[in-house]
Amino acid sequence: MVSEVLVLGGGLAGASAALELARNGTPVRLLERETASHHKVCGEFVSIEVQRDLARLGIDLPAMGAVPVNRVRLIARGRTIEAPLPFAAMGISRARLDEAVLKAAEGAGAAVERGVRVTGIVDGNVQTCSGPRTAARIFLATGKHDVRGVKRDAAGGKPTIGFKMHWRVPARQRDEIGSAVELVPFEGGYAGFQRVSESTLNMSLLVRRDRFTDMGASWTRLLADLARVDHIARRLDGAEPLFARPLTIANLPYGYVCNSASPMPADLYRLGDQVGLTAPLTGDGMAIAVRSARIAVASVAAGHGAPAYHERMQRVIGSQVRRAMLLQALAGRHAALPILVALLRLWPGSLSKLASLTRLAHKNGI
Repeated sequence: MVSEVLVLGGGLAGASAALELARNGTPVRLLERETASHHKVCGEFVSIEVQRDLARLGIDLPAMGAVPVNRVRLIARGRTIEAPLPFAAMGISRARLDEAVLKAAEGAGAAVERGVRVTGIVDGNVQTCSGPRTAARIFLATGKHDVRGVKRDAAGGKPTIGFKMHWRVPARQRDEIGSAVELVPFEGGYAGFQRVSESTLNMSLLVRRDRFTDMGASWTRLLADLARVDHIARRLDGAEPLFARPLTIANLPYGYVCNSASPMPADLYRLGDQVGLTAPLTGDGMAIAVRSARIAVASVAAGHGAPAYHERMQRVIGSQVRRAMLLQALAGRHAALPILVALLRLWPGSLSKLASLTRLAHKNGI
C-alpha cells in the first residue's frame, strides 16, 4: 500500500484526488483552509469531460440541481450569434459542487482537516497555521492561490481582474437565457452569463486592471459603466445580487503550464490551476482540475514520480491551453472583433467548432 498522500486544497482538483485515493485504499489527508463550503471565482461551466470524470467518482450532477447548458451565444457590436454546443454541458455552483466532492472524499475514508491554511513549502516540508506537515507525496491543489516556496512561473499578458457575482433573476430573464452560455466582449474585457440553478444567474467578468483603475477601483462604478452595453444592462434588469460584494481575483498567470524541467520538490504533484491555468473564456479550468487529479492518482498507483507526472500533464494540456489563449486573445482585440463577428454571422456553425478546439482529449482511458 502506498504511504500517505497529503493533499493541499479541498477544491475540485484536491477533493477529486482525495476521493479516488481513498477509494483505492491509499491513506490520504486533505488540508482545506476554509471551514465551510464557499464560492470561488469561476464561470461554473461543467463540460462533458468534467461530467464524465465526476460520474466515474459517483457524483450525480442532475441530482444536485445542475442545469443543462447546450448552446453558446455571442453578443458583440449589437449582433447575436448563436449555435449549439458540440457537447452537453451543465451549470452548477462551485460552492455546492466542491462541497459534494469533498464530503464524498471524507465519506470514502479521506482524513479532511478544515480551517488549516498552508503558509509555505520549505525543503519539501509543508508549513501550515497549525504546524508543519510531512508526507511521502504532496498534491498541491491550492487553485489560483500560490504557495510560498513553490510559486508558479508568471506568464505574459496585461494584468487582469476576475469578478464573479450571482444574481437571482426573474422568470423573464430565466426564459431568455434558457440553456445557453452567453459571452459578451467589450473594450477591456468580457462578461459571461450562465444559469447555475433554476433562478440563479452567474455573471463572470474578466477586466483589464487599467480599466478597473479608471473606474476608481469601484465595483459600483464598473457595473454602471458596463451597463452601457445593452445586453449587460438587459441581463441585470430586475436581477437581485446574491452576494454582498463580488468575488475577485487578480494578477493570475493565464497561459501557464507547469514545466517538468522546473526545479521543485521531488514528491510534489501540481494539480488543477497549479499545473495549468487556461484562458477563463473557454471554461476549461474545471476539466484540467479533474483530469489532473485522475492522472496524479494513476501516477501514484503506478509508482511514477512527480517529474513523470508533470511531463505527462504538459502533453495532455499544453496544446489545449495554447489554443485557449489564442482564442481569448482574438476575442479581446477590439479591432479584430468586427471581422470575427462578420465571419461568425456567415458561418454560425464555426462557433461550435471554436468551442470544441479547447476540449481535453481522452487518451488511453485517461
